[in-house]
Amino acid sequence: MIAAPPDLLVIGGLTVDRFPDGSSSPGGSVLHIARAAAQTGIRVAVITVAGPEREARAGIEKLRDLAASVDATLAKSTATFVHRESRERRRLWLERGGGQIRLAKATSLDAPRAVLLAPILDEVVTEEIAHIASGPTRGAILQGFLRSVAEDGEVRQLPLSGLAPGLVAALSRFDLLVASREDLMGEAAEPLDQLASLRRCVGPRPALVVTDGVNGARIEDEHLPAPRVVEGVSSVGAGDIFAAFMLADAWPRPAPAGFLRQRVEDAMLAVAEVLEERGGRAR
Repeated sequence: MIAAPPDLLVIGGLTVDRFPDGSSSPGGSVLHIARAAAQTGIRVAVITVAGPEREARAGIEKLRDLAASVDATLAKSTATFVHRESRERRRLWLERGGGQIRLAKATSLDAPRAVLLAPILDEVVTEEIAHIASGPTRGAILQGFLRSVAEDGEVRQLPLSGLAPGLVAALSRFDLLVASREDLMGEAAEPLDQLASLRRCVGPRPALVVTDGVNGARIEDEHLPAPRVVEGVSSVGAGDIFAAFMLADAWPRPAPAGFLRQRVEDAMLAVAEVLEERGGRAR
């Protein structure tokens, strides 16, 4: 029997995350999305890259348990982040860089219903994006593209002007681009201004969503409040999961009026349900 095509192909690097209590674990958008998809019956395929570290090997094994297929390139090391919490926000330092994803020979590119680019730093080379067919719905999480690394290793937000012209041209042909308010702090402070800057950068084609944590999300000139706020549990990976739910069902072309608004509201609700499954409490 021929396996059904995946509902969603997710492309991004695995990470090793180190925390203030001395613990470490595998992470990255691909793992956050695969876990959430397994809870909800979404069939996910993954293209990723990771090194030989113990945590990375555990992450690859977990992906193989969760995803319909996993195409993992072996690198010399895995992108390793040190997490530090401040009163304002979570701060990251890059301890070790990772490898790059090559898509030219990736068998998982065959016939997914949708493709989500979800880089964590610089593992997806701009030229490789051309290998993603334009037939499926294509989306990207901008977080990894909007990160720069300071001399001391701290990860900082990059303004949109720092994106390479070739990358902007590639992303401008996508169907959906998702960024968080934090991702775009290098551009402006408020989601409305951030969204306007992003639209000027990528042009008219992609649907744009700027998420703002418990405050909900913004699409064009409309603010959509979160339908349910979940407390008492880590929200790490919530933005990745949100973007995955945005793409997991078919996108009509052209999309009818109100389609994007409904899809955003449905995705926010799905994220809340995933956080509740983790043990969070809705208020």
